[in-house]
Amino acid sequence: MNDHTPYQERLNRIPDFIVEYEIDLCEELKEAKPGQGMRVDFLYDGDDPQVEGVHMIWPELLDENGEVVIDTTPGNIAKRGKANMWVVDEARRPYHAERIKIGTKGTWWRGGRIANVTVESAEGLKC
Repeated sequence: MNDHTPYQERLNRIPDFIVEYEIDLCEELKEAKPGQGMRVDFLYDGDDPQVEGVHMIWPELLDENGEVVIDTTPGNIAKRGKANMWVVDEARRPYHAERIKIGTKGTWWRGGRIANVTVESAEGLKC
């Protein structure tokens, strides 16, 4: 399996925001093995995915020291932790800058809930 290359190296900028996450797989996804490099979407707490939709904001998992996890083995992550978040569509960054604040709650979504998240920093969206 290939190692993960940190998005900061690829994109030459800081993450858009940082979240605390807790893996909480919905019943339909109970056999999933979340890991570094997963392409989940972001759903704001209170939004309906059928009405407001989900957003292409990808997580990049951090270890207990705040360093980017390089190992991409599925299922090889902590149940709770922190993750850098990256808005995939640059044109949508202003929209998310309006909505993302410290304490904003959301969900990592892939046809169902993967994890519950809370924003702890949004420095990258101020740029």
